[in-house]
Amino acid sequence: MHGIVLARRAERDLRRIGAGEALTGIREALESLATGATNLDIKPLAGNAPWHRLRVGDHRILYRSVQSGEAVDSGALWLVARIVHRRDLERAVSTLS
Repeated sequence: MHGIVLARRAERDLRRIGAGEALTGIREALESLATGATNLDIKPLAGNAPWHRLRVGDHRILYRSVQSGEAVDSGALWLVARIVHRRDLERAVSTLS
């Protein structure tokens, strides 16, 4: 996925989801985010700027833009920190830095 960098925790979250319909939907949403699609369900996280959440079925993708000075792929636009089930959203948001 060009334009997206997954944090280690997000990679672990993806492995935990496992193969299936949910994983397919998440991968498609990440591709759409990378290409700049405008039809995504995105909202800023209240009180947690600059973080946003992308809703994909029962899962939420927590991400922010890549900031200058971060050692990531030069073409990366977005840093995905977590991919969680909606029931775990509050706990995941509290761990964002």
